[in-house]
Amino acid sequence: MSSGFNRARALQLVLCGVVTGLALLAAFGDSHGKVEGAKPWTKIELAGQYSFVGDVLEDKDLSGLALVTPRFGLLGADETRAVQVVELSRSNRTLRVAATVPLVRSGSEIDIEAIAAEGDYCYIIGSHGASKKKGEQQDNRHSIFRLRMGPFSGKPAGRTPYAAGISAGLQAASLDNVIRADPVLGVHFGQPLQRKGVNIEGLAIRQGQLFVGFRSPNLDGGAFVMEIRAADVFDGRSQPPYVLHKLPLGAGLGIREMAATKTGFLIIAGNAGSEPSELYQVSEDYEEDRGFFLVTWDGKSADVHQVGALPKTDAKAEAMVILEETEDSATVLILSDGPRRGRPTVYRIS
Repeated sequence: MSSGFNRARALQLVLCGVVTGLALLAAFGDSHGKVEGAKPWTKIELAGQYSFVGDVLEDKDLSGLALVTPRFGLLGADETRAVQVVELSRSNRTLRVAATVPLVRSGSEIDIEAIAAEGDYCYIIGSHGASKKKGEQQDNRHSIFRLRMGPFSGKPAGRTPYAAGISAGLQAASLDNVIRADPVLGVHFGQPLQRKGVNIEGLAIRQGQLFVGFRSPNLDGGAFVMEIRAADVFDGRSQPPYVLHKLPLGAGLGIREMAATKTGFLIIAGNAGSEPSELYQVSEDYEEDRGFFLVTWDGKSADVHQVGALPKTDAKAEAMVILEETEDSATVLILSDGPRRGRPTVYRIS
């Protein structure tokens, strides 16, 4: 058998292996992502209501919720300087306020927009944006907090915060330096929402990586998620490495909330811009009657899947937690900005 034949046969086997590998990759996806072929969620059904027990801070402005354990969660409102521990009862469908946790001692509201939890830590983030009505810059808005929680109680570790001041397990940082230096986001930093100003409203965490969802800016139909290592944010690095993902949500849509699922993320999308104010009478990326939509994202690619529109109400869907998830469906609890006590509503997605 000639050496020329051997080389040709070897090349044929290599090419066959490459083609087979590409076929398997197309059929089943890569080993790092969700297996292709799984049925995407396409249906949203109302599945009941929850109610709060106890005094809720700024209960018409609820904006963040995360479960620390299956029983305990952390609740935030955008016009406060504190978060609240809530005890969740699935059987009674209640959220009982168990404690109030101050995050700062003084100054302006934090403009809490999202909360995420993983392991022993909760993360609470401010908008990092200008105020909506007057475009004011307020220091506390430009904050992200890490709060160490008890692994079993779901409450802050260390001394009781509401009795002894700021919790010993609390750290504070800011993403300002990272955003300012970014070639895409930097030019929008400090601008109001009506003018495509930077504004954060979503936060999720997976394996120590924070996924920061931006309500604004929307650029060419794309909204942004900043993926950044939590340890880098709180270790004092002024310019930590990060990845800026651009998601094709559509013109005028921004990320209003996000939560980690088993295979990716569930996102609430809504107006990227804000209603006009006396100072900013023309608003970009805002439609008065625009609804809210649920979208899934795998956390890596530039592709998203729109599950559907949430039923229209007189409220703004602002906070979301996944109560249960199976291969075919998920049950989510959503809180709204506007109605008293957030109108906690459960939806089944399938």
